[in-house]
Amino acid sequence: MKIGTGLYLQLLEEDPEFYLNHFQHIEIQDFVLPDNIDLYARDIIEKYQKILKDFRGSLSLHAPFKELSPGSMDSMVRGLVEKRFSAALEFGIELGCSTMVVHSCYNTLMNYPGYEDNWLENCSLFWDSFLPKCENAGITMALENIWDKNPGHILKLLNTFDSMYFKACLDTGHANIFSPYGLEHWADVLGETLVHVHIHDNHGTEDEHLPVGKGSINFKGLLPPKKNGSPVIMVNEAYGSLEDKKSFVDYMSSLYRKGG
Repeated sequence: MKIGTGLYLQLLEEDPEFYLNHFQHIEIQDFVLPDNIDLYARDIIEKYQKILKDFRGSLSLHAPFKELSPGSMDSMVRGLVEKRFSAALEFGIELGCSTMVVHSCYNTLMNYPGYEDNWLENCSLFWDSFLPKCENAGITMALENIWDKNPGHILKLLNTFDSMYFKACLDTGHANIFSPYGLEHWADVLGETLVHVHIHDNHGTEDEHLPVGKGSINFKGLLPPKKNGSPVIMVNEAYGSLEDKKSFVDYMSSLYRKGG
């Protein structure tokens, strides 16, 4: 297990030493915003490179996601997704990231027969084209649940490619809002595909991004599976103070020791 945190440049600049000293992994999330891709990318990248030049941990980057669906039946929409993801991938290469997190965008409101098959078909078209870029870059795509009620279709898509560069990211807050299944079920089903976890709490109705223990989520079943390969990266995605983030490190370290 590696303990990490998601952040924006503004947060890192407030206290760089805190983040560099307390976390083994940092997830750069600035590029979820389109303006940061189109207008401010060069400045953001250069500032991260300066601050992180002595960081010995690993890095990930969160891809843009709003209104972007790799599973769209519209090839023009998939084309826009590829353009945005390609830009983010290039930023990831420059920054030395090993992982890029992308949303599944499985739309559970599309409650008609055949939607899952349709989503799988269109996602397969997208990833068949895009995954070679990721493999060439050496950057793993971690597919994150958002509105997903269960992990089954995510696993089906990942197994379609069976690629070491196409894995799963479990978001605890999203699962608590949109899924009837607990975190242990999600982790068990995703199994060896699970390489990345976003950890934050809520009360089951809004995506509050609370610190662990401030909402209704039962985290007890969420222990990183024993793996022979790379460790599962546990990323804090809670909003809060530096003290809250320090508490996250202490909590995860304690949980891991208890779970073996």
